[in-house]
Amino acid sequence: MGINRIVIGISGCSASGKSFIVKYILDNLGDELVSILYQDNYYRKREDQIKDDKGNYNFDLPTSFHIDQQIDDIKKIKNGKKVVRNEYTFNNPSINPKKIIVNPRPILLVEGLFLFDNSDLLSLFDKKIFIDSEIETMINRRIKRDHNIRGYDKDDVIYKYENHVIPAYKKYILPHKDYSDIIVDNNKKDFEGAKTTLDYITKQYALYNK
Repeated sequence: MGINRIVIGISGCSASGKSFIVKYILDNLGDELVSILYQDNYYRKREDQIKDDKGNYNFDLPTSFHIDQQIDDIKKIKNGKKVVRNEYTFNNPSINPKKIIVNPRPILLVEGLFLFDNSDLLSLFDKKIFIDSEIETMINRRIKRDHNIRGYDKDDVIYKYENHVIPAYKKYILPHKDYSDIIVDNNKKDFEGAKTTLDYITKQYALYNK
């Protein structure tokens, strides 16, 4: 009997811990079983982004991404074809983007902000996982990541989170929370949320291949 490929969408606000959890799943299940498609790699160019009232680019809108291309690529993977894209480099011109190859594996994890807001994209997921965290927790994670690690200006990080990230979260992401198949509490600094997600995915994969 052949393997039934399961496609799982993992969404939530910026800094909710999506990428951390996805990496945890990959580390535990292995790349022979799991492949990952990151919505970040479908960002439009900086000059194609919408600006806010103060002239700042807003990268936290559904229109910030090539959703149509992502839909096409998920369909290709579902049909057993590999996908090749350039890695998103956060608009840093000094970085030469790597080629990202996503192979068709039994479990395809699709990670991103606006996975559940587009009906055509939503229809491709067999299961939907919502990673949930408190806003204060997320903004502290975002400051640590973007300011301390990536070297972005702290005031700019806070401005974007308060004026771009949170409004988009409340309008395009949060409304889909209660319609997800599982809501994962990821407020703590431990691995509990990641373990919950791993357990859920493992069980769903087994059910799909009974």
